[in-house]
Amino acid sequence: MAMSSISRKGYIKELQKQYSGASKTAKRDLLNVAVVFTGLHRKSLVRLLRAPIHHPTNRVRQVASKHGPKIIYDAAFHDALLVCWHAGNDICAERLQPFLPELVTKLESCGELQLNPTARTLLTTASISTVARHLKRSQKRSTIPLGTTKPGTLLKSQVVVRKGRWEETNPGWTETDTVAHGGDSGAGQFIFTYDFIDIATGWTELVASMGKGEQATIRGFDNVRKRFPFAILGIDSDNGGEYINGHLYRYCQREDINFTRSRPYKKNDNAHVEQKNWEAVRKIVGYNRLDTDIQLDILNQLYGGPLRLYLNFFQPTRKRKVKLIDTVSGQKRKSYFEAKTPNQRVMEHPEVFQSIKDMLESEYNQLNPVELLAEIRTLIDRLNRTLR
Repeated sequence: MAMSSISRKGYIKELQKQYSGASKTAKRDLLNVAVVFTGLHRKSLVRLLRAPIHHPTNRVRQVASKHGPKIIYDAAFHDALLVCWHAGNDICAERLQPFLPELVTKLESCGELQLNPTARTLLTTASISTVARHLKRSQKRSTIPLGTTKPGTLLKSQVVVRKGRWEETNPGWTETDTVAHGGDSGAGQFIFTYDFIDIATGWTELVASMGKGEQATIRGFDNVRKRFPFAILGIDSDNGGEYINGHLYRYCQREDINFTRSRPYKKNDNAHVEQKNWEAVRKIVGYNRLDTDIQLDILNQLYGGPLRLYLNFFQPTRKRKVKLIDTVSGQKRKSYFEAKTPNQRVMEHPEVFQSIKDMLESEYNQLNPVELLAEIRTLIDRLNRTLR
């Protein structure tokens, strides 16, 4: 006859005292007897007999801690974190957390955030996992845009092919690409965004043009060069006709700018600017067809004003440190440097003149990220009202 649950518990409790200090042979004998008496499986009995013995003192301690751990990251912390998160345009925890000390200080100075010393310390010292836990949310996926790249008319042999990772560490070496605003059709005349990103710092400049003719590309490049805080030393483009043409080739030779191109059908050769096409253009402007002069004017107000300031001063980006591939399993592992804004990288770079750093610091001190976001949304609302 099998034991009742009550008598079985008592039997196992008494058996634990003998089992814990017994020899290997004695434990085997105890288990043989216990299996017969309790009807339990041998493995189950081993787990029960190896469990820690609860003494009366332990029971008192358990009762005292029954109410759970003390809450450190309370509702006030969560609300303050949300303010920072929205000011950072809802970026991921890996990008937001390293930027929190600077962002908190900036928001406090702008009057957007009021914190007591304890809450401020919690917010600026929270780990990435803590920030991520408080910011869990789903991300929307956008549809894939139509491609509009057409082969260039210039002999490609005249433009050097660049492949592999960038070796240049000084500011001024850029990748560039165009983003089409033709909606779901590539027919007719419509607006293109020219996207330029500096490899060393992540500094981004955008300009919009009606069409992507050779002269339009040069005009856009001229505007972008004036906005960059440092000289452009080189550009690396895809194989589109807006870039691979005689006008831009001669322009770069005249201005002593290094001009290279990626390999055909190898988007990873321009991975930096391809990622920025989504982050700076598609995510904000969208996929609608834009083909009027009014829309062109609004886009250039956006690109030359609040968006360029917000991207470069208040949007941290991560740069890859190393990529490891397991030769056996084929699994890839990547590690990254701490996320920083393009402005932070410029300020830390030893090759940037101090006069440029002073200018950027003066500009930064006058900016409010919340107000910049509001200006961006206002311009996007104006743009959306022009859609047909």
